[in-house]
Amino acid sequence: MLRGLYTAASGMNHELKRQDAIANNLANINTAGFKKDDLIGAAFQEELYYAVNRRQVQPIGTAPLGVETDQSYTYFTPGSIITTENPLDLAIIGEGYFVVDNGVNQYLTRNGHFTRNAEGYLATDNGDLVMGVNGAIRLDGPVTISADGEVRVNDQVVDSLLVVTPNDEASLVKEGHSRLLFAGGWTRLDYPVVQQGAYENSNVNTIEEMTKMIAVVRAYESNQKVIAVEDEVMNKIANEIGRV
Repeated sequence: MLRGLYTAASGMNHELKRQDAIANNLANINTAGFKKDDLIGAAFQEELYYAVNRRQVQPIGTAPLGVETDQSYTYFTPGSIITTENPLDLAIIGEGYFVVDNGVNQYLTRNGHFTRNAEGYLATDNGDLVMGVNGAIRLDGPVTISADGEVRVNDQVVDSLLVVTPNDEASLVKEGHSRLLFAGGWTRLDYPVVQQGAYENSNVNTIEEMTKMIAVVRAYESNQKVIAVEDEVMNKIANEIGRV
């Protein structure tokens, strides 16, 4: 009986964590460059049971011991493109990531909602510098960025945006809402496609997330009912069968 309680309780814990992930996705539906997450569950190691008689031991099957949250999976599919006509907003069409630097680490991001910082450099809302092929990009005048990422200031070429692909996308780790810490290096794209005056929105689908939320709630309630039934059975065993 206690095994049933533990199994149902582990299922409830997993669904609570999934609900938190879904709520975070919905909260960032309008966050530029945000990539949605989902939690993947895995069964605990099953326990093998045997039937024992005077002559032999016979396996009779296995029993599951519950579920645990195995990993958090991030979907890197592109989000929708939002047109703003702001010359500092940039969107990558197709594959690739911008490289940004906060002075300590470099990150990859699809969030192209950029600005000009106090020192005149192209930067993110968090203050990270947007990297070009030759380093941080300084903007001392009107900016034009061509489809291949070439940056012109006052009609003079100053640099090209550094647009890369990670060597191992599975190694990307989210830090914050739209920055991705990477390991294993990256490869520069020779022919990126960049759209000026637009940025990539999150890849969260509201209807899909709400549907998953409903499924999570129902699974949570099902585990609650299992615990209630187990509790009732244990109560009868303790208070009724014991009197017989």
